[in-house]
Amino acid sequence: MRIYLVVLLFLFQLPARASQIVVGIWSKNFLAWDVWEQQMPKLTHRLLLYNQVAREVALEIRLLRFKEKNTQFITVPTHKVLLRVKLQPGQLAQFKYPKQGTGHDYMEFFENGQRVGIQEINAAQPPATVLRPDFRYYTANSANFGQLGYWLALESLYQQPGPARLALTIPKGYDEAYQLVKVTAGMDTLSPRSSNLDSLRITDAAIVRLDNQSWGAVLPRPALPESAAPALFTLETQYMSNSYYYDEQKVKHPRLESSGGARRFIPVFARPRD
Repeated sequence: MRIYLVVLLFLFQLPARASQIVVGIWSKNFLAWDVWEQQMPKLTHRLLLYNQVAREVALEIRLLRFKEKNTQFITVPTHKVLLRVKLQPGQLAQFKYPKQGTGHDYMEFFENGQRVGIQEINAAQPPATVLRPDFRYYTANSANFGQLGYWLALESLYQQPGPARLALTIPKGYDEAYQLVKVTAGMDTLSPRSSNLDSLRITDAAIVRLDNQSWGAVLPRPALPESAAPALFTLETQYMSNSYYYDEQKVKHPRLESSGGARRFIPVFARPRD
């Protein structure tokens, strides 16, 4: 049974000679997010960078690569700069997503010369079962932080008049019993996580269940204030697993239990002016 930890910065320890790596970006000055854009029949992978402060932000993105040696990971010098850019206040810039050379490639971010985190380079594109003709953008990651655990489809990256929708799709062969996803407006980092989204789902249409029988769902995107730049909404996920326990007579009984959860944040940008 997998254990999921609720963290904003996800730490994992590489063996022996490799140092500890913080996966995620801890700067509050910019957002880095990757999305796939569908323009039939073509899919284009883009890296989005957004300056959310009232001053220029200078970014440099370098290639950070590891290789496996004797069950350990060691750093491979590349001396390669993937991108240099100066973002003006409120600027959203889109770039071609870097190619993945190995399974251990990362983007290392430097802001005004200071290291501010890394993101894994992941070139996996949305499978055909995820694509929908009326949704243009797809991502499996949240802005600045970790993977969602499912594909998120959006009609638009921008604020738009009238209602908007989003779609969620888990991979086929999902190995938990099911997962529950709650969608709320805003960046919710303070309120305690719900202990049981299952019971709340009866009365809350913003909570959906995803499993190997119901692997996709379409629901409204939360209404967001147009004044926010950008606005954010929260995806709260709870993972449910099949487990068991022993009674006093040492008889084994099945049970369903939560194996953890996560909160991830998705930006919605102001529509560009013509």
